[in-house]
Amino acid sequence: MYRVLIISLFICLVPGLSKENGPLEHFQGRIVGGEDADIEDFPYQVSVEYYKVHLCGGAIIGSEWIVTTAAPLVRLISPQIQIRAGTTTRGVGGTVHPASKIIPHPNHIWNSTDNDYDICLIRVTTPLEFNSQVQPIPMSTLEPNPGDTGIVTGWGGTSSEGPLFSQLQFMSVPIVEREICNDTYSYYGGMTANQFCAGMNGVDACLGDAGNPLVIAGELVGLVSWGIGCDVPDYPGVYTTISTLRDFVTMNTGADYFYYNTSEIMSN
Repeated sequence: MYRVLIISLFICLVPGLSKENGPLEHFQGRIVGGEDADIEDFPYQVSVEYYKVHLCGGAIIGSEWIVTTAAPLVRLISPQIQIRAGTTTRGVGGTVHPASKIIPHPNHIWNSTDNDYDICLIRVTTPLEFNSQVQPIPMSTLEPNPGDTGIVTGWGGTSSEGPLFSQLQFMSVPIVEREICNDTYSYYGGMTANQFCAGMNGVDACLGDAGNPLVIAGELVGLVSWGIGCDVPDYPGVYTTISTLRDFVTMNTGADYFYYNTSEIMSN
């Protein structure tokens, strides 16, 4: 679903590496093995747009805050970034909110081989109004366990050459054991403490889905980060772990958990 490294600014591509060259390929966009979704079932999902074109995905964690990955954004200018929330269709409908500030993790190194600390906060100029299509999601305090199943959403395509989906997609991905993931990516130094792997053979991330949320039991657990190709056998996708980087979020936003009572929001 989200793993192809095509250097294309407008589809959330981050320069990456190939196994032949020595570097890695960072996920930028597509959902392999996904199904059609409705934004009301995943109201925390947003599209991060650059010059009004879908760049990557993200998740709502507060009325003024979006969390996504750093790699697609670290070299861009915030006035050209906007958030589109509350829509099932990519680039159409919902509400648009210009970015006022982009805060990548200070330890993230653009185009590094391990893509560690791949997380970024976006503050919007006009607050989001919560309704059935727009809702925040709480951040998990725990790392996912091997064998757990996460839900990933986004507009990424099905191959490194194919177009992005117009309609929102979702897929279920199994969490992969860290030992297996480390062995698989040993060429690149294995996983860092801020990463985990998910998806195998038939379900994966690809071009255009960087920053998309992985959710377990209603909590944000990870963000699509990088990998090798799209749905390459035996190469699961690599995700940024939310629980290990929560301090970065709370330090910059001033809030700790962004828990919201949905029934209260919907009644207002």
